[in-house]
Amino acid sequence: MFKRLFASRKRPYVTGINPPERVSVSLSGCQLELTLPVHFRSDGFEADLEPTDIPDIYPSNVYNYGHPEPQPFSYAFCIRRNWEYFGPIWRGRCLGGTSFHASCLRIDCLPKGMSCFNPAHLEQVILRYLYDIGPGMPDRRKQVAPVNWRVEEKQGNLWVLFESHNLLDPSKEEEGGDANFETFAVTAIDDGYLLFLTFDNYGYLPVSEAVENINKVRDLVCGSIHWTLSDTLAARKKTVLQQYPNATISSERDPEPWVYPTKWRYGNSEKGEPEFVIEEPSSPEPEFKI
Repeated sequence: MFKRLFASRKRPYVTGINPPERVSVSLSGCQLELTLPVHFRSDGFEADLEPTDIPDIYPSNVYNYGHPEPQPFSYAFCIRRNWEYFGPIWRGRCLGGTSFHASCLRIDCLPKGMSCFNPAHLEQVILRYLYDIGPGMPDRRKQVAPVNWRVEEKQGNLWVLFESHNLLDPSKEEEGGDANFETFAVTAIDDGYLLFLTFDNYGYLPVSEAVENINKVRDLVCGSIHWTLSDTLAARKKTVLQQYPNATISSERDPEPWVYPTKWRYGNSEKGEPEFVIEEPSSPEPEFKI
């Protein structure tokens, strides 16, 4: 309560963080442990999904979330919860919030012979994913990604952290929605599967303060991760790394120089068209290279 009394935009009070909760889930025998703020939504809704094991990540029906057609990327969630950020005590409403998801991400667009255990292949998967939520979704606000790319090792496993931000017009004043951004932390589970942590954030102004403070919670969560592969998947990882002993991943990356389409339309599924039909040139989707 003391921290709540002295909360501000520069030092917001984070619900559920005092004390946070240590949780764990199992995905096909792989074990994830991490520390999360306790779920909180001021509208009273319960967490969408408290920590839930996924005994087998491979059946296709685990990934059916209302998509009748195959998707390049499909999610099987194991944790979904929210927390909020509050400023001065006299401001009743929250400043912003985070919707956190932990999931198994299945990559159906990955060519045969490629593996997420290969650092170079993992980097390509991430760039393709960011393209799909960037220029690949022209009905969404233009994005800048990857932002703040960094690579870490945890318990001998490669993790990649990165962000996707709204493209801001420097000639305009900041406004509502500008501070909304997504942060990700990912590691390989199997050749075509990733453990995917997503922080879907809605922030406040100024944008720089919101991003800095919201990312402090991300850092708390990611700094607490303990991830252990099953014996079978640890052996598969070892085989892949032996096959590609010189494979590397970029330690730093600048945002992609995407060109968004200026003319597009929604596709007609009855005619076999994709979700979006691009009618003027734009950045093509990244090609996978073995």
